[in-house]
Amino acid sequence: MNFLTHLLKQGLPIFMMGWCCITLAQTSRSTMSEEAKAGQKMQNPLYPQIQLPLTYNYNPKLGANNGSQQTEIGFNPIIPIDINSDVQLILNPMLTYNHNANNQQVTNQNQPIQLATFFAPTYANNWYYGIGPFIQAPASNANNGSRQTGLGVSAGAFFTPDNWVIGGAMFNSWGIGNNLSGGTANILNVQPTISYTRDDAWTYSLSSQIMYNYDAKAATNQLTLSGGKTFKVIGYHIQWQVGPTYMVTSNPSSSKGAGAYAGLTVLLPK
Repeated sequence: MNFLTHLLKQGLPIFMMGWCCITLAQTSRSTMSEEAKAGQKMQNPLYPQIQLPLTYNYNPKLGANNGSQQTEIGFNPIIPIDINSDVQLILNPMLTYNHNANNQQVTNQNQPIQLATFFAPTYANNWYYGIGPFIQAPASNANNGSRQTGLGVSAGAFFTPDNWVIGGAMFNSWGIGNNLSGGTANILNVQPTISYTRDDAWTYSLSSQIMYNYDAKAATNQLTLSGGKTFKVIGYHIQWQVGPTYMVTSNPSSSKGAGAYAGLTVLLPK
């Protein structure tokens, strides 16, 4: 099975679920509350409004002997910048902290800082899309990840009729430099997603994170099924999400099986 076939096998089911819903979604009339509309925006990483998402993943059975437990905390803000009346630049810095525990041994990891960028149209209705350069900074030491600099491209496209967000984002990185003590920066990351936000601001989401390591020729695919609600506090919309995760495809160094997810996103007013 070649890589393309493998990738399609991992991500295609989510997209098929999404496209099956498009016809029904296009015929609906919006009765969404203000909170529901904000909740839908926070499911779209290319929506041009500042978003501050904080995520938590609990990944048991980590490593070759499944003996470690990992707590992963991510902060991935969405920051749009107007370039002119037609084009904007959306910045998506990704900061990840891992706490790995194996009996009495604890390893704290500040993963390499990653920056995805998207040049996108300033005005959009149902379709949001963009493409731009991707940068990964080298890790401070081999325990924190790849010590190579990663350069590449990031892209995304999302279809957002009333209540729905259907699409995906990706980045492809090529490692620069010969220091492989912490692994390689030659990676592909694809994140298809489908979410439905009810008129009363409850949101349900199914997403996947597919990671392919070009050097190891190995892929992981973690599914996340989550649900939560959007509410408003002193002018700020806040969305919480919780749910299970499952590692459909793993490798010896990755986590295995079921885990847990929680997320909290704040949408700043325009």
